Amino acid sequence: MAVEFILANDDTAKIIAELRHEIWGTTYRGIYSDERIDNYDHEEHRQRDLQRIQDSSYQVYLITDFDEPIGYFIFLTTETVYIQSLYIRREYQRQGIGKQAFALIREYCVEHGFDKFTCNCNSHNYSAQNFYRSMGGTVIKRNEGHDDKYDDQITFEFCV
Repeated sequence: MAVEFILANDDTAKIIAELRHEIWGTTYRGIYSDERIDNYDHEEHRQRDLQRIQDSSYQVYLITDFDEPIGYFIFLTTETVYIQSLYIRREYQRQGIGKQAFALIREYCVEHGFDKFTCNCNSHNYSAQNFYRSMGGTVIKRNEGHDDKYDDQITFEFCV
């Protein structure tokens, strides 16, 4: 494996939108409605990702293995650091790539004077919850019981 974390540029927005759709299909089928996954609007998501890439308060990274896109992560940096997305193709999970992404985020926090960061996780995504706990995450908030499982979220906090 030759994993690289590449700061995204305008050309990567389409790749990130395509990865999101693929990963939603393998991760969230049965959690998100089939309609949400099957009617995914690539152009809408590409535009959102492009806006984030162009906004200096976001850090957007494409993850590649031998130049093949295998995932991405996005974190927002305002008065706090908030991981907005961390998606890795299923076949690349449990190989230390998520830990490397966390190391990059922690390094960012240290360099910019943050002592903690947060992220939300769908409360029905048990694999992600286990990962976040293994990274030292503590649950600080739950927002569950919605009609649409998409809206059920747990917030994790991580110390740097």
